[in-house]
Amino acid sequence: MRGSGASLVSAAWAQPAGDPAKGKAIYEQKCLLCHGEKGDGNGPAAPLLDPRPRDFTKGKYKIRTSASGRLPTDADLFRIIAEGMPGTSMPGWKVLPEKDRRDLVAYLKTFAGDAFKEAPKVSDLPKEVASSKESLARGKEMFEAIECNKCHGNAGRGDGPSMPELKDDWGNPVRPANLTKSWTFRGGASAREVAARLVTGLMGTPMPSFIDSVEKPEDVWHVANYVKSLGPEKMDFATILPVRAVQGEIPDDPAAKFWEGQPPHHFPLAGQVIADPRNFNPSVDMVTVRAVYSESEIAFHVTWDDPTPSKPDPKAKTFADQVALQFATRPGEGNERPYVLAGDGSNPVTLLRWSSEGGVGEASATGIAKITPRTGEAVKAKGKAVFADGQYRLVIKRPRGGADPNDLAFPVGRFLSVAFMAWDGGAGETGPRMAFSSWYYLRLEEPGSNKPYIIPPLVVLVTAALELLVIRGARRRTHGG
Repeated sequence: MRGSGASLVSAAWAQPAGDPAKGKAIYEQKCLLCHGEKGDGNGPAAPLLDPRPRDFTKGKYKIRTSASGRLPTDADLFRIIAEGMPGTSMPGWKVLPEKDRRDLVAYLKTFAGDAFKEAPKVSDLPKEVASSKESLARGKEMFEAIECNKCHGNAGRGDGPSMPELKDDWGNPVRPANLTKSWTFRGGASAREVAARLVTGLMGTPMPSFIDSVEKPEDVWHVANYVKSLGPEKMDFATILPVRAVQGEIPDDPAAKFWEGQPPHHFPLAGQVIADPRNFNPSVDMVTVRAVYSESEIAFHVTWDDPTPSKPDPKAKTFADQVALQFATRPGEGNERPYVLAGDGSNPVTLLRWSSEGGVGEASATGIAKITPRTGEAVKAKGKAVFADGQYRLVIKRPRGGADPNDLAFPVGRFLSVAFMAWDGGAGETGPRMAFSSWYYLRLEEPGSNKPYIIPPLVVLVTAALELLVIRGARRRTHGG
């Protein structure tokens, strides 16, 4: 390894080695359902998971402090067991006593026992380079020079031209990381941890070590700093959608400068695992919404990441990309709201939706299997969408309501309910196989008012949060913990 920087190991593995016999019992209780009895990644839940569970028998581990092509250290394995793998179905197991986690490390190594007879060689990083304007410029230059953009895309959203053909060593499709979402990075999101991935590579995947590809060893730090600049450190998700009052015509062009001046609000999505067919591995994990209204209409600017614009192809099992905003057709009294999965017979919902195949439309729904598209003059929504660099931007506009008491209306100052749905058709998502959110509140702010408003009772927000936790909990239980 070139350079003489600090070791990638933050602390020595000073504790006694674990007991593989005790680790076997823990493995069978906590890990077997996904990773399989033989540790080959073929557990009963494996077909439902994307990416597939790790095959321990090959000794190929992505997240390591060891040199490219070498086995991980005990500390590496312990860390992944403790912290999990963001963006996968592998949770962190800090709930287990530390001794149990050490026993698990000892047992995992038995699946590739011959390989682990050789002590891992820990890599050193080149001397650290702090982020700066000059470092970011150099990092961008090297990002393109070593062709990171071929997989991760020009904007880092995982939409590079090589993306469709990428496979791991077992022949499974591999999606490049979305570098704009650092909170999903496997192995950590600090510049140091990103630099470590560049130095060590991700064994078993198309991601190699780049230490011999950069012009100078310190370039890995410049690339790491640049990658860190592509997105926020963490995502602050919204609990409410404020709708600002504006004057004049609201632009329907998603790329208009007007929308850059509106505050974004981020909402998480989870896989729909309540009704068949369930979606355990949703492609779209969040939407960003900007909302404004005028005297006559309301408009929503929605942004979400998707690696490819999809076209329906039954042979390829691909479908149209879609997104929908869901509203209670008849706002209930107090905190009463329709069932979040497209309402029910007593509490219908209205969907403002967009499809890459049919554009903007509307639908009425009394259940996930009872969605009725509106036609003709009943469709009052309109809008446009654009796709670029792995991201959709959409504007949906609609009149705020009229004399018809059964029509969807958006009065000023009242707390209304909104939820979000998304489908990545290229990932085979259609119908109930989608990502969706819990109910949230939206409120049209008083024109010219800068006073903060009082949100509904805290219990309502807690309920909304619990709905999302229930969805996530159901997904984890299905995956075996």
